[in-house]
Amino acid sequence: MNALSDIAVYLENPPTTTVIIEIDPKTAREVLEKRNKGNRPPKANKVNQFSGDMSSDRWGLTGDTIKFGTDGRLLDGQNRLAACIKSGKNFKTHVIFGIDPALFGRMDIGKPRNPADILHIAGYKYASTLAAAIRWAHLLDNDPYDRSTLQPDEVLRLAKEKYNDIEPYLKYGRDINRQFAHPAGQLAALIYHFSRSDNKKAMDFIRAWLKGDRNGKYQIIDTMQALLHSQKANNNGRIHELTRASIIIKAWNIFKLGQKGSLAQLQSAANTKLEIIS
Repeated sequence: MNALSDIAVYLENPPTTTVIIEIDPKTAREVLEKRNKGNRPPKANKVNQFSGDMSSDRWGLTGDTIKFGTDGRLLDGQNRLAACIKSGKNFKTHVIFGIDPALFGRMDIGKPRNPADILHIAGYKYASTLAAAIRWAHLLDNDPYDRSTLQPDEVLRLAKEKYNDIEPYLKYGRDINRQFAHPAGQLAALIYHFSRSDNKKAMDFIRAWLKGDRNGKYQIIDTMQALLHSQKANNNGRIHELTRASIIIKAWNIFKLGQKGSLAQLQSAANTKLEIIS
């Protein structure tokens, strides 16, 4: 049997141990075209590195595995398969079949598979923005000062369950990012929380920010944006994410209450607890 036939047989009847298969470029292309749906984008630097090793006959049977799920989908190995195609060389590899796709978030935990990768694989659009938005929504609901990292599978769970209504707010975060260069995910989460407090005023707040309305009740938005700009200018183009969140939240709270507000109030925000008024 050739490699394609071997893979087809093992997908139907997964062995309990790994098997060694010699993958040729034709098989690699077939697998990537038909069994790599929804995977994260390949990493060009890895493909180039692996391809160079294969072309120079420096690639060996390392024990690393190519993995297939019980649904027939490729779960790990796309960079090696792409390198096989690029180099035009066969390579031998251990292959494992019959993995539960639900365990993907726990697979290769030491490799740089981040929450955005998992969300992309799960079919979410703007996965990087969504991952950042979920992180910030979670922080705002719990403890904004918590620096622990959400694991990829936990981010996916939150996307499916607790924050399954946050996706529409990604647009606002991305719009603000394009216009003012503030992080889209963080802004999406803030707007999401503002909207839960008062949707009508939240949409007015965002509209005024994007459209440039700065007079009357919108003056606090102008003060906020000017302060954010000066913070970045005074810190080599950077602003701490907690400082940014504090200033924006304080401006929102003032706007929601219908107050004029002042620069001094926003400047002091970084020294007070982050709290979105209900």
